[in-house]
Amino acid sequence: MQPLSASEIRDAFDDLAQRLARRGVVARIYVAGGAAMALMYDENRLTRDVDASISAGYDDVMAAAHEIARERGWPTTWINEQATMYMPPEQDRHGAIAYEHPSLSVVVASVEQMIAMKARSARRTDESDLRHLLAHQKISAAEEVDEIVARVFPGEQLGPRQTRWVQEIVSSASDDGGGSS
Repeated sequence: MQPLSASEIRDAFDDLAQRLARRGVVARIYVAGGAAMALMYDENRLTRDVDASISAGYDDVMAAAHEIARERGWPTTWINEQATMYMPPEQDRHGAIAYEHPSLSVVVASVEQMIAMKARSARRTDESDLRHLLAHQKISAAEEVDEIVARVFPGEQLGPRQTRWVQEIVSSASDDGGGSS
């Protein structure tokens, strides 16, 4: 499967919403990861899937998503729930509405939630996303990221590997003239 653009994701959500409407279902999806980046924070970002947590209409969303996957030649995991362990607790999953239809509401993780999730995962593939988010928020100190993580994930802090990773990103952004002064 080719990576998905923001417009392809929105088109898939249109299709999903229409299928849910025919079933008489109202669903809510919380989106994070690369799809959230593409939909709200970086229009040029491509992603392999839609990291999501489905809080309403689960069975119908998954059935319709599988139909869409078959018709488009996509993997059935294009809506991927495996990232939920990196997401904030369900009651704290809020953000901007990226897609709204009477049968489907898609909420994208807030900038702070995205920063916290990217910092916690500390994957090489998340580096450009974290740089983009930190620049967007004019964050220039690793301590600011630590504070965000503590707000989004109360009682948690970054481990040594994640802390070093964030420090390297913040430091190189400062060296490049990124962040705030």
